[in-house]
Amino acid sequence: MKKILALLLAVTMISSLVVGCASNDDVVDVPSETTGETQPADSSEPVAEVVAPPENIRSNVASDTLVVAYGANPNGDFIDDFGNNAYDNSIKIILHNFMSTFGFQGDGSIVTNPTVVKEYTTSLDDEGNKTYTFELHNDLKWSDGSAITAADYVSEVLWRASPAWSEAGAASTLYLSLFGYSEYFSGENEYFAGIQLIDEFKFSATIDASELPYFYEASLVAIRPLCKAVYAPNVNIISDENGSRFDGDIMADAERIASTSGGERYAPTVTSGPYYFVSYENNNVTLRRNPHFKADMNGNVPTLEWVVQRTVPEETDIDMLLAGDVCLLPNQIEGEKIERARADEFMSTSSYLRNGFGNMPMMLDWGPTADVNVRWAIACLVDRTALLDQVLGGYGGLVDSYYGVSQWMAVLKERELREVLIPIAMNIDRANDYLDQSTWLFEEDGETPFDRTKANADGTYLRHNADGEPLVINHAAAAASIGNILELEFQKNTPLAGMKYNFDSPDFDIILNEYYYAYDLEDYERTYSTFSMGLTFALPFDPYFDMHSDWLGTWMNGAGMDDPEIDRLTMAMRRVEPGDNATYLDLWFDLMVRWNELMPMVPLYSNEYFNLFNASVISVNTTPILDWYYIICEIHKFQ
Repeated sequence: MKKILALLLAVTMISSLVVGCASNDDVVDVPSETTGETQPADSSEPVAEVVAPPENIRSNVASDTLVVAYGANPNGDFIDDFGNNAYDNSIKIILHNFMSTFGFQGDGSIVTNPTVVKEYTTSLDDEGNKTYTFELHNDLKWSDGSAITAADYVSEVLWRASPAWSEAGAASTLYLSLFGYSEYFSGENEYFAGIQLIDEFKFSATIDASELPYFYEASLVAIRPLCKAVYAPNVNIISDENGSRFDGDIMADAERIASTSGGERYAPTVTSGPYYFVSYENNNVTLRRNPHFKADMNGNVPTLEWVVQRTVPEETDIDMLLAGDVCLLPNQIEGEKIERARADEFMSTSSYLRNGFGNMPMMLDWGPTADVNVRWAIACLVDRTALLDQVLGGYGGLVDSYYGVSQWMAVLKERELREVLIPIAMNIDRANDYLDQSTWLFEEDGETPFDRTKANADGTYLRHNADGEPLVINHAAAAASIGNILELEFQKNTPLAGMKYNFDSPDFDIILNEYYYAYDLEDYERTYSTFSMGLTFALPFDPYFDMHSDWLGTWMNGAGMDDPEIDRLTMAMRRVEPGDNATYLDLWFDLMVRWNELMPMVPLYSNEYFNLFNASVISVNTTPILDWYYIICEIHKFQ
C-alpha cells in the first residue's frame, strides 16, 4: 500500500482539527457556515506529472480528437432519469450539465455559474419558503444556435417533475424540494407552485420551507435548461400567481422521448454542453464541438473538435494507449498499468484520491444475502489485501464503511471511526460464527446440525436451511481484474464455511439491470445475490437518495435498503443548517457506524485514481470531485 499510505498518514495527522475552524492552509473540504459552499481543499488537488511533448509524439489519433477508452459499453441512455451507467454518465455530463445555475468546483465548492447567471436574489415569505430569482445572460445558445431562455429552465423543472415523465418510465429526484412538488408530481395540481417564468431571461424557484434547512441548500436550485422545442414543441408555459404549468398534455411527448427507438433518449439532437451528440456505433460514442457553447463556469471553451469515447478490452487497453491508438485511460487502479505508463516517455499521468470506493454490493431483499449474518460472513471470507497487492499494486487503502478517503468527513473522523466500526478481516471461524446465527444451520437433510469441522476445501459439505436448500451465492463481476481475484478468494475460502460461490461476468447492462431494477423482476428472473462494482459519490453527498426507504421500488434503492435508523440518519443529515459542520459530521459518523453494522456492501478499497494519457494531451487535471468530462473544456492537445 506504498503510495496511498503516505497520503492516508497525512489525512490521519490532521484528523484532530476543530470542525469549522480550519484555516486556508488546512487540508480539508468543509462546507462553509453561511452558504453551503465549501472551502478550497488542498487534498483534492491532482498530482500531475505532465511533460513537454517529445519531438515525435507517438499517436495514431488526429490532433483535434480525444479518444477516451473505457472497459465496458454504455447502456446507450444519453439523457438522465433511466439509471446511471458510469459510461453513459460521462456523455450525459458533457451534453447536458454545463448550463446549470449553480455548479461544483474542483474543490467541492457549490458556486453560482457566472456564465449562466447574470445575478440572483433570495427572499423568504411568511411561511419560511425561500425564493431564488435568477436573471440569465441573454447570450446562451443551444447546439442548433437557438437561444436558451428562462422558459427552458422552467420547462426543465416542469418536465422532470411531471407525472407524465414518471409514467413514461423515468425516475428523477430533481426539484422535489421545491414548493408544490408533491401536488404537481402526483397530478393533484396541474400547476407547479414553486417555479415561475417572469420574463424572457428571468425566472424564480421556491424551496419549500419543510425542506429547509438543507446542508447543501444551493444544490436544490441548481437548475439547468431543457430544450422545450425538442421535448414539448406543441405546448406553451402558463405562469401566473398559481405557479407554472404546461398548457397541454405532454404524455405523448414523454413517451416519444423515453421510448422511441433511436430517439432523443438514445441520440440527443439539441443540447447545451460544450459538445453535441453525433453517433453511438460499434461501441464508440462520438461527440463534436458545439460552436455555440459560450463557456464553462470558469470561462473555458473547448479546443478539441472531436471527443470519442471508445469501449476497449481491459486486457489490452494499456497496450492500445502505449501504441498511440487511444489518448486517455481515465480512473485506472491497476498498479501494473500505472507503472507501464509511468515508464514510457511518450505517456503522462495525473492522479487523485477517490471520491468513492470499490465494493461488493449485496441484495438486501432477496436470496441468502437478505440475512445480515450471511452478508457479514461473506465480508469475512475475502482477503481484501489481495486486491491491494495483486490488482492495485499498492495504490489503494482499506475502508470499512460507506466513505472514500478524499471526503472531508473522512479526513476529520476516520481515525475515530475505525475505533468503533466492526472491523472487516478474512476469518473463517468468524464467518462460521455469523452463519451459525442464520437459517443455514443444517446438513442436506435439513435436520442434522451443520458441523464446521467437516467443511472441506473441495466444497462437498455445504450448509442448508430447514428446507434442505444449499447455501449458494451467485456473483456478477463488473470488472475482470477485480472479479478474478475475488473468485480465487471465494473459491478458496467459502467452502470452509459451508458456502458455495458461483462467479459470472455477464454484460454490464445485465449486471445493472439485476442490481438497479431487481424490484421489477420476478424471483425466478433474478440470478445474482452479490456483485463487484465501483461507486463514485454523487454531488452533493446525500445518501438519502441511495439508502432511504422512500426510494424502495425505484432504481435509486434497487438493492432494497429498508432500515429505520438509516432513514432517520439520512434525513437528519439533509436537515442540518448550511455551515453547521459539527452536527453534519456527527450524523455522518453515526451513519457510517450503522451502515457498517448492516454491511449492505463489502467495502473493498478506496484508492488513488490515475489518468494515463498520451503526452500529446495536456491539462488532465481531474480532482476527487471533477472527472475528465467535467473539465473537458480545459483538456487540449499539442498541435
